[in-house]
Amino acid sequence: MYDFETLAGELLQSRPELSRDELMRRVKEKKQRIGAGYLTDQGALFLVAGELGVSLRKPDASSDMAIKDIYIGSNEVNVVARVLAVYPMTTYKSKKDGTPGKYRRLVLFDGHDMVRLTLWDGAGENLSDMGVVVDAPVRVVNGYVRQGLDGKPTLNVGERGRVETVSDEATTSKLLPIAAASEKLTKVSREREYVAIECLVDSEPRYSEFVRSDGSQGSLFQFGVKGDESNTETRVVIWSPSSRPELKRGQRIVVTNVKTRPSLNGQFEIHGDAGSAVMQGPKAPPMELRVAAKSAAPSGTTLVALDKNGKVWVVEEGDEDQEPAVGDAVAVRPEVQSDGRLRCRSGGSVSVVDGGSLPSLDALTTKLRDAKDESRQIMIEVIALSHGSVEDVNLKDGTTVKKGELTVGDDTGEMKLVAWRELSGKVVGAQPGERLRVVGVTPKTNKVGTRVLQVSNLTVLEKVSEDR
Repeated sequence: MYDFETLAGELLQSRPELSRDELMRRVKEKKQRIGAGYLTDQGALFLVAGELGVSLRKPDASSDMAIKDIYIGSNEVNVVARVLAVYPMTTYKSKKDGTPGKYRRLVLFDGHDMVRLTLWDGAGENLSDMGVVVDAPVRVVNGYVRQGLDGKPTLNVGERGRVETVSDEATTSKLLPIAAASEKLTKVSREREYVAIECLVDSEPRYSEFVRSDGSQGSLFQFGVKGDESNTETRVVIWSPSSRPELKRGQRIVVTNVKTRPSLNGQFEIHGDAGSAVMQGPKAPPMELRVAAKSAAPSGTTLVALDKNGKVWVVEEGDEDQEPAVGDAVAVRPEVQSDGRLRCRSGGSVSVVDGGSLPSLDALTTKLRDAKDESRQIMIEVIALSHGSVEDVNLKDGTTVKKGELTVGDDTGEMKLVAWRELSGKVVGAQPGERLRVVGVTPKTNKVGTRVLQVSNLTVLEKVSEDR
């Protein structure tokens, strides 16, 4: 492409009265005046040369530029990139004579550099028929670059230019696809633009319409998302959406062509527009879990399993051909992940694997003396020291609820299992002296300062044979 030193030498040769130091000063000044980050050194050099009346050697028209190399004022530009966004056709009236016109905007990216492309009049028609769709590799031929309203370079195509798809593998292999350019959602703490964000749907979408201050109609599509390692919900707002896909909680998606910005309450949100797309996300790597308990369910088998860190997961499995046993290591590829539950309905979504480095059940078992972390559920193996009992408890608000209790112990101490309301029946039936495996209980400190183990709707309590 451009060789700065060669072009600078050409300019200095044309203007021998100009020193190199003075040339570099002008290049730096031009970049600062146009706007930092909008011009390369080469682009600034072309503008300086133009002001000095020197026409520098242009690259061959067949050569392709990277987005980072385009500069304001350049013409006959060829750019190869992928399509990030396609906006609807827009009409306008000419300021000169009032004649109607139309244009269509696209956003292109090549890696993590992005540029807006405006296709004027007929250049913006029939794009999908030509294969110019989101994520398609394209070449802009005979484009020109002007300064946008935000001061950044914008690429334009008029009657002399065109956009075409690229099928040459040597060229397309150099262009990062959206899936590879997407970033996983983490805690958002600053404003920035994203090619795409990969996340999990945390609340089902809502669509609404409103009237703007100028009387025009507006609409928005909004839903909550979270990252794989976070329970904090981030709001996604897409203004004037081009489509409204059906989304389910726990579904993995990729949201394209978005930016983050603070809301009125100071929390950061993800904002998109008519050029944003919500796509099915890539399949996540399988989760490796150790089965701790299993039970039959109307729609298949329910497994209670632990990951390498001892976190408890409930796997709702619909493939009857799979019969993992307690203690087996399984690879799980859930269709939906939500609140500790993994829904696996397709064939092969749960498969028995070699445990490898996955800890054994014994290693994942927490001793009662170590049951202190109130932020997560654990698995224990204990002896029942009492009968499970249920009693009515009067609360301060005057209501009466059921409370189940079972005293258990191991070689490090004794604690009570406590189950409230409709869960109270889970502790009933245990007999003193029975060995129990209890999966999915949470250590808690009650009002009198005593540590107990609280039963949840994920908790599984089962007898363990003594000869295992």
